[in-house]
Amino acid sequence: MSSSDETIFGSEFFEPICKHASKFIIAAARGSDFVLEADDAYQAISLKFGPNAFNSDQVSKLNDRFREMENSLRATLRTLRKQFVPIMGCAYGKGNLAPQKSRRYFKLAGQEFWERVTGDSAFYLKLVTFMRDDPDKHRPAFTEAWDRAVNRFVRDFTCDFCNDAGEIEWERLVAFNSRRPEPQIARKSSRK
Repeated sequence: MSSSDETIFGSEFFEPICKHASKFIIAAARGSDFVLEADDAYQAISLKFGPNAFNSDQVSKLNDRFREMENSLRATLRTLRKQFVPIMGCAYGKGNLAPQKSRRYFKLAGQEFWERVTGDSAFYLKLVTFMRDDPDKHRPAFTEAWDRAVNRFVRDFTCDFCNDAGEIEWERLVAFNSRRPEPQIARKSSRK
């Protein structure tokens, strides 16, 4: 799955589920996808689709985002007597890892993550039922939209890159995809 697919799946599917199913009060927070507030903790969660989503640069950036967030909330949290708990939550996988030197946030995945968010140790299994049954309701509309999109793409491709016999003009296609851009000529504005 590409990173853009993961972003869409996370934003359009898993984030709304987390927000809807959470057992805590949810507050907006800059630097995290959402926050779970408990009596004694302010849990800032960055939601990722899977447990292997990060390289070392991304770990460093997430560390920085959580650090900035904690610094901006320090006085408020001290007044409220709440602990700042940074969490990278993964929709699937296994893991309940405490912060360490290179990664200063908790990493929860699969059952551990969904139980933290919902309080239900079987919630991760309930998701499978939802993912199996719910798409069937939307399949006819999706299939119709998919077919229209395929027809548009075929029409446009044929018009742009095929000859009258329907054969692909490969040089034209490769030039479109790989040719260096033509330099833009700056136009002088006309003064009146």
